[in-house]
Amino acid sequence: MEQLPVYCRKEILIAGCGNKLFGDDGFGPEVVEYLTDHYNIPENICLLDVGTAIRKILFTITLSEPRPKVIVVIDAVDKGREPGEIFDISLDEIPLEKIDDFSIHQVPSSNLLKELQDLCSVKVRVMVCQIKTIPETMESGLSEPVKKAVPLMAKRIAEEYF
Repeated sequence: MEQLPVYCRKEILIAGCGNKLFGDDGFGPEVVEYLTDHYNIPENICLLDVGTAIRKILFTITLSEPRPKVIVVIDAVDKGREPGEIFDISLDEIPLEKIDDFSIHQVPSSNLLKELQDLCSVKVRVMVCQIKTIPETMESGLSEPVKKAVPLMAKRIAEEYF
């Protein structure tokens, strides 16, 4: 069992998704960094900056035993809300432009998340922040409203899971 990655062996996986090189898309990794820097992470939690590589992790979890009981995905989306607003979305609400981020051999990671939830009894939660903008070319750094949302999301996660 020790050959399995730590994220398979912990009760809760909190995964920050996104690319820090594309502005507000780096929200998930920024929240993970904030949590790491400002909170004591409980032993039963695996906190990961997965960047844009969640598909490989989900694939491994789908095939492993044991696996986390809870997976929390933190991401940035454009759902037409106020920039910096944090909220939950269902797996069916993952925007089409994010499906590419969530693909493994043309099977969207959202399908892997659904499989983990429906067939493996893993509780899946997608917590997101409304972006202000994602640049066309590489540009690191979050917009002001999204930057202000980082500690708010971290606090919400800590209150609910720590």
